Amino acid sequence: MKNFIVVILINTFALFIVSGIFTGIEITSWQALIVSAIILSLINIYLKPIIKIIMLPVNFFTLGIFTLFINAFLLNIVEYLVKGFYIKNFTNAFFGALMLSIIYLIVERFVIVRNIEFYETQKSSKSGKTLNNDNVIDVEGKYEDDNNGN
Repeated sequence: MKNFIVVILINTFALFIVSGIFTGIEITSWQALIVSAIILSLINIYLKPIIKIIMLPVNFFTLGIFTLFINAFLLNIVEYLVKGFYIKNFTNAFFGALMLSIIYLIVERFVIVRNIEFYETQKSSKSGKTLNNDNVIDVEGKYEDDNNGN
């Protein structure tokens, strides 16, 4: 549930930014913004994977570029479902979806990942446990041991 709320907040922020950048994408009220973010999140969670599986051959031959058209199509679905969310044409939907993806990637990379890493570090230091380094290969230590033995 926390993850879904975080996704809605990111989509709300991204939709707000995109509607401010592109004049062809308009959100008339904050209620429409929130409802659009919720519906976009639900569509991305439930409908997008199905469409991507169906369109996998096309996506394969276009080297993944067709995903941008899928995202624009899904953004048009949100426009159709939400009163107060308007997209002028498919070109605006395409570039708006591209910008939404970029914003989402940036926020996910710099905010969410860093907070998770910080939380895990704080959690391990409070519990007195050290982080699990079993999967780390110590190349320098092994190399030094081999040279000392020869």
